[in-house]
Amino acid sequence: MIREYAAQQGMELIDVYSEVKSTNNDLRHPKLAQMMSLAAEGDIDTVIIARLDRLTRNIRYLNAIVGEICGQYGVDLISIEEGLNTSADSGRMAINMIDIFTKWDTKRISDRTREIIARKRERGERVGHAPFGFTYQNKLLVEVPAEQKTMRLICRKRDSGLSYHKIARMLNEEHIVSKRGGIWYAETVKTVYQSQQKKERQAAATG
Repeated sequence: MIREYAAQQGMELIDVYSEVKSTNNDLRHPKLAQMMSLAAEGDIDTVIIARLDRLTRNIRYLNAIVGEICGQYGVDLISIEEGLNTSADSGRMAINMIDIFTKWDTKRISDRTREIIARKRERGERVGHAPFGFTYQNKLLVEVPAEQKTMRLICRKRDSGLSYHKIARMLNEEHIVSKRGGIWYAETVKTVYQSQQKKERQAAATG
């Protein structure tokens, strides 16, 4: 199909790349890498594919490849079955739609992940690392007395007007370790304080 199309359009076909992968999830493409190198070096003007899924079935990876070929290297992309040609306005519009869909898909996955995490936390199930002040026991969050004491200290100091930087310095000077046993930073203190404030607001709203 590609050879016939190139001949009909009077194009010089430099090479044909055939990639064989063990799975559709494998994003290692040595032949694609060779073709991308030619594009980067300015040795080709156009990439022709039979259809878009011959490039990749991963929409985010497709968007990245197209963005690199067309945007970064200035090489046109032609997908024969879809009638897509980025040198034409309709082709450029299709590429923009791929970019929009990719962003939507990424946000959808991110939103879905946050929803799942939120539901797990509501049930007290384990989600990643336990937040400061807690630990996991049998997949349930339980309080750590020493960390709860530190959390209350942070809240008192912050509520009294002390900056996050000064609170971090105070904790380090008093050799009060952070969650992982390291030193405190202003951002770490801020995260602990804001997390506690959020929890108190949620408790007040449900109470």
